[in-house]
Amino acid sequence: MKWTEANWRNHARGFPGFLAPFAQPMGRSERREGAALYVEGLLLPGERKSIEPMAERLGIDSQKLQQLLADSPWDDREVWQAIRQVIPTHLEPLWGWIVDETGWLKQGEHSVGVAHQYCGAEGKSANCQVNVEIAVTDGQVAVPIGARLYLPEKWTQNRERCRAAGVPAEVTFATKPEIALELIRHAIGDQVPRAPVLGDNAYGINGPFRDGLRELGLEFFLQVDAQQLTGWAQPVALERKRTRWQVRQPQSKALSLAQLFAEQKKPQWHPCSWKAADGQTRRTRLAWMKVYLAGSLDRGASTLEELWLVVDWPAGDAQPYHYYLAHLHGPPKKARILRLSRSRWNIEQYFQRGKTDLGLDHYEGRSWRGFHHHLVLAVLAYLFVTVVYLRAKKTSGVTWEQTLRRMRPWLLRWIGFCHCCGRKFDDVFVDST
Repeated sequence: MKWTEANWRNHARGFPGFLAPFAQPMGRSERREGAALYVEGLLLPGERKSIEPMAERLGIDSQKLQQLLADSPWDDREVWQAIRQVIPTHLEPLWGWIVDETGWLKQGEHSVGVAHQYCGAEGKSANCQVNVEIAVTDGQVAVPIGARLYLPEKWTQNRERCRAAGVPAEVTFATKPEIALELIRHAIGDQVPRAPVLGDNAYGINGPFRDGLRELGLEFFLQVDAQQLTGWAQPVALERKRTRWQVRQPQSKALSLAQLFAEQKKPQWHPCSWKAADGQTRRTRLAWMKVYLAGSLDRGASTLEELWLVVDWPAGDAQPYHYYLAHLHGPPKKARILRLSRSRWNIEQYFQRGKTDLGLDHYEGRSWRGFHHHLVLAVLAYLFVTVVYLRAKKTSGVTWEQTLRRMRPWLLRWIGFCHCCGRKFDDVFVDST
C-alpha cells in the first residue's frame, strides 16, 4: 500500500484515537496537541519534513513544533513504554527482536552526537549521527520498540560540549551493543513477548553482548565474520590459574570458525526453498555444528562458550552467504533457522520508508532532547502507516503472498537495494517449504 495524501484523508478520522495512548504520557494538552500536529506533518506529503516546511503545510506557527521538540520537558522514554505495550497486539506472534543502527548524514559539528564515523546508509565513514534501535518483527513487518542516540567517546569526554547539547549528566560513553542491551532490558521490563534476538556482525562478535542476552534468558541468532572468532569443535580441558580459568596446555590450536566448519568431513546440508516477493522460488543450503569459544574465560567465566555455528551456503556459490552464531533453547530445526536468517532484513522497511517518506532523518535541531523527541514521534508516524496496512491486510481476504505481489512495485521503490546485505528485496524471506 503506497502512502499518499488520499490515504491520509481516508484514515485521518482514526488518527486521534490511534495517537491517544501514546500522547497521554506527555501530560499537558498543548503537548498532546503539538505531538498530533507533528506526527500529522510527518504523514502528510512533502519533500522536506523539518519543522519549517511542515509548519507551513500545516498552517501553524513553526514555534509551536519547535517548542514541542526542543523545549517541552515530556519524557520520550514514557512514550516508548506506551509503544512497547501496544505493538505486540498488532504483530503477535513475534518471530524476533532485531538490533541495528542507522546513520543520519549531517553538516557541521554542533548537532548532538555528530562525528566522522561509519554510516550504514552510506556504507562508509561520513559526518553523521548514529542511533541504535531495537525492533520487533512478525516475520513480515518490523516496528521499533526502543532507540537511543550513540555518543562517540570524544563527545562524552568533552562535558562542556555535552552540556551545550543538553546531554544529561548521567549519560556516559556506551558502545552500541551496550546501548542495545539497555534497550532490550527496558523491553523485557515492559513485558514485551520474548523472541530470538537478531543482529549483524557488530553484535555477533561482541562477547559481552552475547553474555548479556544469555543472562536475560534470551535466544539469539547473530551474524558473524567467521574469520574474527576462534574456537574448537569439541570441548577442551581447562585449568584454574590464580583468579581465572584457562585452557590447559598443550591443547589443539583454536581455529577460526570458517576453518572449523571447513574441517568437517561431511557437513550435513539441509536444502531449503522459499517464495520470494516476485513469486519465484529461492534456494539455499543450511548446516550447523557445535562450537566452543574461549573468549568467555577472559570475561570471567569458568566454562567455554557453547554455541551453534550456522552456515548459509547456496549450492554452487564459491563462498557462504553468511555465518551465524546461535544460542537456542532447543536443537536447530531447518524451517526455524531459515526463518531467523531472513527476518532481520525486515527492519530495512522501516529505515527506508522512515527516511524517504516520513522524515526520520530530516530533523535539523541540535539538542539531545529534540533528537529523541523527534525519533519517537517519527516511529509513531511509521506505526500509524503500519497499523493501517495490517488492518487492510486482515480484511482483504487475500493471502500475504498475494498481497506482497500486489505491493511489489511499492516495496521495490521503498526498500530497493538492501545496503546491509547487498541482496535485492527479491531475496527477502516470505515462506519456507
